[in-house]
Parts: sequence; C-alpha cells; structure tokens
Amino acid sequence: MRNRRITAVGLVLVLSLASMSFKCDGDGGCADNDPRCNYAKAADDIAGGLNALIKAKRNFGKEGRISADEERRLTTMLNTANEAAIVFRNRVKATTDFSAGNLAELGNLLTNVTTAVNELNSSSGIPGVSNEQSKQKLTQILGTVTAAIAILNSLRPQPTSSPTP
Repeated sequence: MRNRRITAVGLVLVLSLASMSFKCDGDGGCADNDPRCNYAKAADDIAGGLNALIKAKRNFGKEGRISADEERRLTTMLNTANEAAIVFRNRVKATTDFSAGNLAELGNLLTNVTTAVNELNSSSGIPGVSNEQSKQKLTQILGTVTAAIAILNSLRPQPTSSPTP
C-alpha cells in the first residue's frame, strides 16, 4: 500500500513538473498551424486537470467528504487515466513529424486516455460519489479534461471518403 502511495505521489509530481515545461511562445499560446504546440497544450491541460482531480479527491478523503470506498475507487480510475495521459503526453512531446502515421498513433493513445476518462465519468466513478458538493467539484474539474480531449479530437484528421465509381 505504501508503494502505491509513493507511486501515485511520484506520478503527480512528474505530471505537475512536466505540464509546466512546455510553452509554445512567450504567452503560452499556440499558432493555429503548429500541430505540435496545439497537441502539447491540450496534453498539458489533460495532465493539469487530472492532477487537480487527484488533489481534490485526496482532500475530500482527508476531510471525510467521500468514503474510503469512493476514494479507493476513484484512486484506481485516476491512476489508470493518469498513466494513459503520461504515455500520450510523452509521445506528443517526442513527436516532431505530424504525418498521418504519427497522427494515427497519437489518435490511438488519445483513445486510451478518453476511455480512462470516460470510466471516471461512469456511474462507478465521479457520478457515484454520494456527497453532492464533492461530486460537483470533481465533475467541474473533469470538465476541463474532457474539454481538452474534445480539442484534441477536433485536431485529428477526418477520414476521407473515397469517391464511388
């Protein structure tokens, strides 16, 4: 159990530090035509949102606003989402060529993140939290993560249909 906590704290620290490390220009914004920057910004937003969820869940557990069972369940789901987000973010940061093959790989990794985040949004996740105030706060934070995922999905190339003969 102690190792699991150390691992979780380590992951939070890595994501926190990493999310501060990449900025595209002096204002932290992205040029519309820079896919690396746009992907990196959204990946950082996902990491930041998951970090905020982990902190909020931890605080709610300490304050007794969520039960030990709810905290354990959310911890498991957040760890899964966090691990998927780390893999995705690291691949985005390592990608310099946003060709179709690399975009397909990033799309697959984003699907893993999306699946994990959707699990957090399932009845056994945040909607299953009994304390309404805690549930609302967690849902609000999760909204930032899902918004970043939506931005990334909008950047994904749309499949082209082949003309019918």
